[in-house]
Amino acid sequence: MYKLDVITVIVTVVLAVIGYFMKKLLIVSDIFFMIGLILLCLAIADILLHASLMSGWFQHQRKGETDEEYQERKIDVHEVADRKNRPVHFDRFSVNSLVISIWLIICAVLVTG
Repeated sequence: MYKLDVITVIVTVVLAVIGYFMKKLLIVSDIFFMIGLILLCLAIADILLHASLMSGWFQHQRKGETDEEYQERKIDVHEVADRKNRPVHFDRFSVNSLVISIWLIICAVLVTG
């Protein structure tokens, strides 16, 4: 993933220089900022998808279901607590998206500044 980071830095610098010479810095800054926000949202979505937020929803006994079938289907409270108390999961995609999005947003601010 370091190659993607280096390529992103090079592309942003080249686009900023091109925007400077073409007098379109505001458009380049807007593009950097919007791409940075999209990547930030993707990173947050990836982190939340690994958070097990939907585990442990209350389940009612279905009509016609016996007590034994309901007890087998019922989720153990301790298992749900173990799942929800796990630390936040950061994989390579989310970390890389966060780094690139922060870089792009900082570049967007610096280009217009």
